Amino acid sequence: MAGERFLINGRPTCAGRVWNGRPLDGLLPNSRMIQAVVDDENPETAKLWAYPDTGRWDPERNTGEFCAMLPVYRAAGLLAVTVGLQGGGSVYTPEVWNGYIMSAFRADGTLKPAWMARLGRVLAAADACGMAVIVNLFYWKQIRHLADDAGIVRAVEGAADWLLRSGYRNVLVDVANESAPWWEREICRPERIAELIRAARAVTVEGRSLLVGSSTGGDNLPTAEWLEAESVSFPHGNGNTPDHLRERLRAIRISAAFGRRPRPLLINEDGANLANMKAALEEGASWGYYAQGAGSRDPGYARLWPGGREPSFERLSGFQTLPVNWAINDPSKREFFGFVSQVFGS
Repeated sequence: MAGERFLINGRPTCAGRVWNGRPLDGLLPNSRMIQAVVDDENPETAKLWAYPDTGRWDPERNTGEFCAMLPVYRAAGLLAVTVGLQGGGSVYTPEVWNGYIMSAFRADGTLKPAWMARLGRVLAAADACGMAVIVNLFYWKQIRHLADDAGIVRAVEGAADWLLRSGYRNVLVDVANESAPWWEREICRPERIAELIRAARAVTVEGRSLLVGSSTGGDNLPTAEWLEAESVSFPHGNGNTPDHLRERLRAIRISAAFGRRPRPLLINEDGANLANMKAALEEGASWGYYAQGAGSRDPGYARLWPGGREPSFERLSGFQTLPVNWAINDPSKREFFGFVSQVFGS
């Protein structure tokens, strides 16, 4: 990383590329693939993620099929993916959403080996094709599975140490998916999230540390302490018009902390609206595609992907509602990857 630019093997990403007169050097086009390493320990909800072709949920299959698609994404010009150690929303009806047990951390914050083994497969596959992985540690619906603040800090430090000792350098850390006032644990809220960012950045292995931030969404902006602590800014664009997204990006860039120490603006979650992607590119920010897929039972997403989950594996849409077909197999995915290929592809 050099200022606002990302580097891969010492060279700015997208070097020499220009779109609509705007240089794209140093950007990291990305997609939210938050479910790539998940499992669900609640059998009553895990059965809902059964693959249509086998009738059962299989976390190893999920990760394997994701890894197999990474070279395809990279060939289209995608440079990074976000995966989550507590996953993300699959079905939003309360009786299901409140039942998931999706977490790479035990109650005391120690790591679950099976989750980390799947993450290791993703890091290796991404490294092999020249991609970065943004590892999100906590999701607000799953933080309840950690017993206390000590466990949360232990989880941050343990994950950072594991990532550094993995030997892979293609890693960034997003501590909390959209740190906001409604998080159950105060330490994950905006007024205290800097504590966790600093805890992750303080972990070193052979003199190396990680690039760390925490995402924020809606109308929220990082606090001054948060901006001072982070090494990367992860604003989310969900629900923003292109103009509002521009305003939020500019507000971060003109902050005192950013002025003292410029860092990349990396949107690692927005939506499927490419107007927002174009606004981000014009502002010199990386942008992250987010395709929920059918069957989430959330009215907002149902407008984009009407109906229930598709009955065949081949037709499964989106990248977040489980189970996921990681292929570029629906109109929204094809539109996004087509644009990425046009702008960033070889």
